[in-house]
Amino acid sequence: MSVWSLGNLSVIIQLGDINDSNIDLAVKTKDIKLGRKGPSITVQEGSNAEETLYWPDISLDFPDRRSAIYTAAVGALEAAEGLKAEKVGFFTMGFEVSRIPSWEVAEEIVKAIVNHSKTETGLNSVLLAASSPIQVSSFQYALNNIATIVPERPTS
Repeated sequence: MSVWSLGNLSVIIQLGDINDSNIDLAVKTKDIKLGRKGPSITVQEGSNAEETLYWPDISLDFPDRRSAIYTAAVGALEAAEGLKAEKVGFFTMGFEVSRIPSWEVAEEIVKAIVNHSKTETGLNSVLLAASSPIQVSSFQYALNNIATIVPERPTS
């Protein structure tokens, strides 16, 4: 388990099957299709979190998947504030099964977290729950390279 500090937020990367019963708001896969034409396999994740939101239906063929991932992550963080949640978990298994590039998933979720960490927040921690070492590595890269992933805008 790796931990990063962003503002007042602790960001934790964890690999494996994670019990989400201690998470106030979990973002999981409801029904993500494998990126193929015709009939396909879908993935659904169960949850024991207090509240659960679901990633949008995205496949490898979805042209604007980065924006959809970012928008969903921002929405989840805003929903967490409304719920007075202290811990949010982003679960990426469905994206991994759908073969969405791990770096796209990591970069968009990290962008949302970084931008949210710049606001006054009641959140204490964000869990990035990965199902593969590749996804862990992508999250680590994104968090170690925030200046590249989320460049500061020049002030005038």
